[in-house]
Amino acid sequence: MRSLVRAIDAFSRVCGVLAAFLVVALIVLMLYDVMMRYVFNAPTLWGYDVNTFLMGAAFILSVAYALSLDAHVRVDLIFTPKTRYLLDWVDLAGFSLILLPVCAWVTLGLWNYFAESFHTGERSGTSAWNPVLWPFRLTLCVGFLALTMQIVAEIIKRVYAVRGEPIGSTPGGSHDNV
Repeated sequence: MRSLVRAIDAFSRVCGVLAAFLVVALIVLMLYDVMMRYVFNAPTLWGYDVNTFLMGAAFILSVAYALSLDAHVRVDLIFTPKTRYLLDWVDLAGFSLILLPVCAWVTLGLWNYFAESFHTGERSGTSAWNPVLWPFRLTLCVGFLALTMQIVAEIIKRVYAVRGEPIGSTPGGSHDNV
């Protein structure tokens, strides 16, 4: 199980690094688009769509990585070092009963959304460039797949934590002991 958790954490890390590079690309392309529009009075045909796709891809690809680091916003009303055990149980229940089924269902829906777009050659219709949508929809599917897999890893981590054998990056845990 430890090797599975390590592999999923590594995949989430790769998605997070890719998201970081996409944000840098987004900044560069937005600056280029603004400069072309307002300095040279020559707006790009593709700027709106590419920037929208890059922002969406960066966001969705970073979610699993944030979960692996426990970096999501959380309100802990009862958390103290003495209640860590209780919080692990709450996390385990929430991940298993709510997040995993919902994310698996959304991932399946996004796969169908991508497949239909790929087979029909659907285009955006939002700009004169009018790009095909399947690459962006595939990215959404991969991002949610990474999130679903990371939820499985977090469930495994919490199971080990409630058994008194913490592994991985559970909150309060260490990345070094996976």
